[in-house]
Amino acid sequence: MRNHALKLSIAVAGKGGTGKTTLSALLVRALRDMGVRPILAVDADPNSGLAEALGVELGKPLADIREERSSSEGSPASGVGRVRAIEDEIQRAITEADGFDLITMGRPEGPRCYCYVNGLLRKSLDSLASNYAAIVLDNEAGLEHLSRRTTNDVDFLLTVANPAMPAVRAAKRVVELCGELPINIGHLALLINRTGTSEVCETVRQELAALKVDRLGDIPQDDDVELTGADGRDVFSLADSNPALMAVRSVIEALQKIHSNGS
Repeated sequence: MRNHALKLSIAVAGKGGTGKTTLSALLVRALRDMGVRPILAVDADPNSGLAEALGVELGKPLADIREERSSSEGSPASGVGRVRAIEDEIQRAITEADGFDLITMGRPEGPRCYCYVNGLLRKSLDSLASNYAAIVLDNEAGLEHLSRRTTNDVDFLLTVANPAMPAVRAAKRVVELCGELPINIGHLALLINRTGTSEVCETVRQELAALKVDRLGDIPQDDDVELTGADGRDVFSLADSNPALMAVRSVIEALQKIHSNGS
């Protein structure tokens, strides 16, 4: 029996090109299909591809709010006024859809100081996130948003890798970086994406076995998933029986089981 009472927060990370954004979109689709609503999808990758993968319009990036509010011209005089102004702007930046909402973080920071504004953003995002049954965060490869603590603590950091040495080594670096992050991560998990295209070499197998993380089920290579972006379709166009989508559902069930057991 699935437990939907517990809030589930998942941050997705890994080397560029491993399919993080598509996987994040599939997680949102699968969670919604499984009755977990509402879901907050957070696009923390500067490439901002999650909106297209989910088939929704791109809202105003929070980076634009950060830039505007970090300048004296865009900042209200009082501290209370700044908090309310940012909260209002975040609400307007949300893209609303059937069963889920999307927030886009946007481009990296510039040279000025953002500490105060990032603190306000974090406070507003923490308050916003409490309204959702699940959160899926699509990270950039370097985990900058997590390292700056501009988001909530997470239940799972899901590292994605292809069955090839560069991606596995990048996954290893992500795992090592987690010990330095200023947030609490409940569980580290590893997912191998796009399996079945070729035999996994022994060196890759050894590297995978050495990682001290929960190993989740693999996601198979799926031509229909790969073609969705090329054809201008989103993940909601996939059939319920799509193999990759079914594998992602199994991953979510595994995460829910770990989360509900508190282990």
